Amino acid sequence: MNSDHQQSSSYTHNSSVDRALSKIPKLARELTGADYAAITIKQPHGELRIFHDGLDKNIKWQDKELPQGRGLLGRLGPVDSPIMLSDISSHPDSYGFPDWHPPMKALVGLRVFARKGYKANLYIANAPDNREFTVQDTETLTQLTQFVEFALEFAELHDKERRTRIITEATENRLQAVIDGSLAGVVIVSASDKLLLGFSKQACMILGCNLEVGAPLSEINKSVAFFGTNGQVISEQDLPIERALTNGIETIASEMVLHRPDGSKLPVLVSAATIRIHRGEIDSSVLILQDLSDILQTERMKSDFLSMVTHDLRTPLALIKGIINGMDVDTNANGEIQADLESIDEEVDHMTELVSNLLDMSRIESGTKRVDNEVCHVTDILSDAVQRASSFRYGVDRTVTIKVPKNMPEMYADPGQLGRVIDNLLSNAMKYTLGDVDIICSHMSETDNIRTEIADKGNGIPVTLHPEIFDKFFRIRSGKQGGRDGAGLGLAICKSVVGAHGGQIGVKSNDAGGSTFWFDIPRERLDR
Repeated sequence: MNSDHQQSSSYTHNSSVDRALSKIPKLARELTGADYAAITIKQPHGELRIFHDGLDKNIKWQDKELPQGRGLLGRLGPVDSPIMLSDISSHPDSYGFPDWHPPMKALVGLRVFARKGYKANLYIANAPDNREFTVQDTETLTQLTQFVEFALEFAELHDKERRTRIITEATENRLQAVIDGSLAGVVIVSASDKLLLGFSKQACMILGCNLEVGAPLSEINKSVAFFGTNGQVISEQDLPIERALTNGIETIASEMVLHRPDGSKLPVLVSAATIRIHRGEIDSSVLILQDLSDILQTERMKSDFLSMVTHDLRTPLALIKGIINGMDVDTNANGEIQADLESIDEEVDHMTELVSNLLDMSRIESGTKRVDNEVCHVTDILSDAVQRASSFRYGVDRTVTIKVPKNMPEMYADPGQLGRVIDNLLSNAMKYTLGDVDIICSHMSETDNIRTEIADKGNGIPVTLHPEIFDKFFRIRSGKQGGRDGAGLGLAICKSVVGAHGGQIGVKSNDAGGSTFWFDIPRERLDR
């Protein structure tokens, strides 16, 4: 008889537990001299798996039906284990063994374990012409089952560790695939020692230097430098990745200029996020870099095109305006012609305003429209703006009241750009409301700001729209006193101009109806 080891074909998982179980029958035979040995594992769903040793390899047991834990194969428990039989046929439960099994006579069975819905039994048997088993054989198997318990627990832990390692490796591979496929540069840095844990190929291209896993973050900081859009260098401790590693501060994307080792400069969008583990402890941080050069180039091309088109439209519009104003038409005889000319004049005014707003916005976005500060007085700015407003078609028979304290101090600002803000706010007040408009100025001594308020007596603006009314292209399509809607650029331009002066702009609803647009400008800029 061959003593080859075989395993049930109904279970093909190659786990550490199965490998440990497969060795037990052979070990049991070697310790006791048995002809056959098997260990059965009954699973929670009822399937019986068998690992055995001693069968003749010529027996095609793999093609036969396996036992299902009947009789002695399912009998052993904490009370009747172990069971020792000199003749298996004399036991009333001596059934459940497959008919293809070689003849058996003496048998010993022990319960190995029963936990988590699993039940394992160990059997040894001899052929009819072999000896009976002794008490010593039973004690030897009992000791073996104790070692089996430890071995199986170790094997289970090994399998769990292996599964965890496989899952971790798969997760890391998926993450690396996502990182490498990203158009953004990604660098992962350990919080404990500030060493690189991983990076994307795009990060190397953006930074312009080679990266290596395990290299210190300080090597990157020595190779490159980050500058703000104002041209000031950003200190190492203020870099987003350093703030994330040190304090767990996650930063929103900020535009910066990267100075690379080869001397080139690259506009980038920089942000950092923190990865936390048990109890909120910072494990690592992720630096995200996005190359903005293509985006900014596209924006510049768009801005240049828009600036060119709007600039070229100004000349024909001014020519049409001059021709209409110079025409001498007898209104009594040619009333229809006069009405048509007024309509044309209104359309020219609308187009001129639209072109001016588009040109201003393109210059603001491209950075070519700068603040040229000088010493000026708000009274002069307001007077000029009101005079211009009187020529608006909406300004006819409208009264604009200016209230400026006599002791109002001078300010350091760009009078031309602030005049543009007043023009837009007055234009809106007259387009969308009836009645007079009040302009109130005040000097807030505690902040040394000049506040200007333009109040109308219209229907007002819903409070829900206040946060977005200064967004580019935002329009309110109701309440206008005839004519067409604007492009939604006027208030966005106002916000940009006021912001360039270091000020703030807003809107509030009046108790008696209508709205008040206000803006604060620092009286003296620190960079004067």
